[in-house]
This record gives sequence, structure tokens and C-alpha cells, in this order.
Amino acid sequence: MSYTKKVAFNTGAQMVGKLVGTVISLMTVAALFRYLGVEGIGKYTTVWAFVGFFAVFADFGLQWTLIRELAVDRDHEKVFKNIFTLRILVALIIHGLSFAAVWFFNYPLDVKLGVGIINAAWFFTTVNSVLVGVFLNNYRLDISVTAEVISRLVILGFILLFARSGASFNTLMLSYVFGNAVMFLFNLIFVKKFSKLGLAFDMVYWRHAFLEALPIGIVLVFGFIYYKIDSIMLSVMKGMTDVGIYGTAYKLLEVLQTMPSMFLGAAFPLVTRYAATQDDRLKGAFQKQFDFLMLLAVPTVVLVFVLASPIIVFIAGGRGEEFIHTSTVTFLGHSITSVTTLKILIISVGINFISNLYSYMIISLGKQRSMVYPTIGFALLNVVLNLSLIPYFSYLGAAVATLVTEVIVATVYYFVMRKNIHLPVRKRNFAKILLAGLLTGGALYLTNLAGIGLFVNIAIGFALYACLVLLFDAVPLETVKAILRREE
Repeated sequence: MSYTKKVAFNTGAQMVGKLVGTVISLMTVAALFRYLGVEGIGKYTTVWAFVGFFAVFADFGLQWTLIRELAVDRDHEKVFKNIFTLRILVALIIHGLSFAAVWFFNYPLDVKLGVGIINAAWFFTTVNSVLVGVFLNNYRLDISVTAEVISRLVILGFILLFARSGASFNTLMLSYVFGNAVMFLFNLIFVKKFSKLGLAFDMVYWRHAFLEALPIGIVLVFGFIYYKIDSIMLSVMKGMTDVGIYGTAYKLLEVLQTMPSMFLGAAFPLVTRYAATQDDRLKGAFQKQFDFLMLLAVPTVVLVFVLASPIIVFIAGGRGEEFIHTSTVTFLGHSITSVTTLKILIISVGINFISNLYSYMIISLGKQRSMVYPTIGFALLNVVLNLSLIPYFSYLGAAVATLVTEVIVATVYYFVMRKNIHLPVRKRNFAKILLAGLLTGGALYLTNLAGIGLFVNIAIGFALYACLVLLFDAVPLETVKAILRREE
């Protein structure tokens, strides 16, 4: 089966599933915004950021180690059972420590209890990632995506039910425990088709798996610090309102942050094999990944940047004015709101598409150890920037720190990859895509000023962008034909 055909099925399944999942997620975000308000969203963001910090230790690179091991080790049963067991034990320890640690922080009681609830929910997600790794290696992400969609529906259903009954913040958080448990059980049933379930305690293999995961784990931990520690620092240095303003933008962008990893993850097993065997098709695969990611990144950044205010107003519903006008920071005489924060952060998300491409390729090459020291540097830089900016500019400083760090990350990862392999890309393609995006942004700015509705604007934007991409021949015609015919 060709590269394009294999990745097309996985990516196609993910695209459909993620599209449905994105709609559900946006509905969930809307329900949360409308029920919790700015301060409530601040508590919500704090809970998830705190648990997420510990959860990255529970992951510690074991999922990507599993995928690499399944790609190169013929004894799949040994690999799966040992990493599955190791993941369960590590998750129990880490999530337990997370709930214990929150009591040392000066958070409201409902935030501390919320951390305990979300730790329980995240435990299922942590262990579930091992199952997803098996599906990914067998090019059957349609199964895990189906489970994810069902999970999100369950979460949305309980959130709507609890909100209608006037439930407390922590009762609302229980929705995630129910939804994540359903996802895990669904995947557990279907994973039997590809691997025997069971536990294994091979300490020699555990040591091997841990050493393989260690570089990725360090990268993940410090990667989390440079990208998400800002919410925790805001919660400690400022307050729930400031976190809520920042979290308003961040929660919207969480839906978009999965886009590059969705596509790159689907291609990862085959790209890893190309890299391991020094297959000449690696260059073509890299070019296709770059073109596709830029096709997604450019319109995403442009649309959210131009339509930031109406997007927040629509999602927040009756509380839209509260979200777009609440401010605790002024800069050059202007009130800085969640709209400003969203515009800054969406640019960092666009840059993150590029840094994801480079980091995935570095891991595919088996050179993840070369990412360790740079990533530690990114984390330290981000912490220093946040410590310097948050006391004076609060969430504005946090957003700027994130953007500056992301630019440096993409630049450094490019040179790390370039040191290990030369994979040039056709810059002319990107220039055409960028031009199409900028022209689309200009048109959306005018239609937004004219008072045209959000969804009409979105439809106009996507239609115009697609036409301009085709007009400029931004994507080579042979690539399109290859995808349609599922050729190499």
C-alpha cells in the first residue's frame, strides 16, 4: 500500500472525526462560557492547567515510544503489555501526587476539589493513549476517533444536563470523568483485534522502554512548561478573573491545537519507517506534510484573527459582552480584553504548526535526544518571560511570552532537524498559500465591518481562500491527482 493511501485513510478518518469532534467541542465550550462566566472559566482553566502539568509526567513519552517500538519490534504482544502496565502504574502515582499537591496552593476550595475530579478523568485519557498508539500503528484511527466523538457527546450531554439543573462547578467537572471512561472502555473492547490484552512486568524491557521514552518525556515536560505554565503562573500571581480572560482565548484555541498533531500523528508510523530505512520517499512525504499543514494553518490564523470578536460573542451567547469587555489591563490607553489575547495567541498556534512538523520529523529520525537541551532552554526562557511580564501586563504579558517562545521554538527545531537531515521545501508553494490567506483576510475585514454575520463571513472566507489557492496553483496538480487516485 502506498504512502498516500495509508496516510489518506488514517487522515481521512481523523478529518471526519475531528470535524465532528470540533463542532461538539465548540458546543461544549459555548455551554461552559454561558454557564460559568469569566471567573468560572478562570477556575476551569486553572484546574485543567494544574492537572495537565502533572499529566505530562504520566505520559513522559511512552505513547510515542510504543509507536516506535511497534514499528521496529516484531514482538508486539510484549511491547503492548509492558508499556500498558507501566503506563497504568505511572498514571496512578502521578495523578495521585497531583491531587495531593494542589492543597499547598492558595486556590478556592472548588478549584482544589476540581483538580481531584479532573485527575480521575485524565487517568482514563492517559491509559487510553496506549490503545490509541496500537490503532495508529495499524492504521485504524477510525476506531479511536469514533470513541473520541462518543466521549465528547457524553461530556456535552452531561454538561448541558448539569447546567440546566443549576449544578455546582465540581458537579459539572464530573462530566469529563463519565466521558473519558466511556472512551477508554470503547477502545479497550476494539484493541483486542490487534493485540492481546494483559499485564506484563518485564523489568528489563521496562528499563529499555523508559530509556527510549526519557528524551521524549523531557521534551514533553518542558514543552508543557513553555506552552502552558502561563495559566498556572497567572492563577498564582494574579487571580481567577485574569485567568478567565486568558483562558477564554486559550480554551477556543485548544480545539485548533490538535490539528497539526492529528495529521502528523497519522503519518508518523510510515514516515518513521521511511526514515529508519533511508527511503527516498521521505523527502516527498515531508513536502506533502508541509504543504498540507500550511493549507490548514494560514486560513485558520487569518479567520480567527480577523473575526476574533464575533467568534467570542457567538460562543459566549448572552454573556458575550461580558467576555469581550472584561479587562484588568490597559496598554497605551487601550483596554486589553480576551479578543486581544485571542489575536496574539492564534499567531502562536499558526507557528506551532511548523514547529510540530520539525519535532515530529526529529522523532521519526530517532534523534529525539537532540531536542532535550533546546526544549529545556525554551521552558526556562518562557518562565523568565512570564515572571518578567505577568506582574506588569498580566494575561497580555503571558500571551506575548507564548508568542515569542513559539517563534524561537520553530527556529531552533528547524536547525536541529537540518543538522540531521536536509529536507528542503518548495517555498513558492507557501508564498502562494500565504498570499491567498492575506487576500482572504482583507476581504473578511471589510465584510466584518459591513456587519455581515459570523457564519456567512466564515463561508465567504473559506470559499474565497479555496478559489485563490486553486487560482494561484498553490498546491501542485500532480499532488491532488495522486491523492484522488491514492497513488505514491
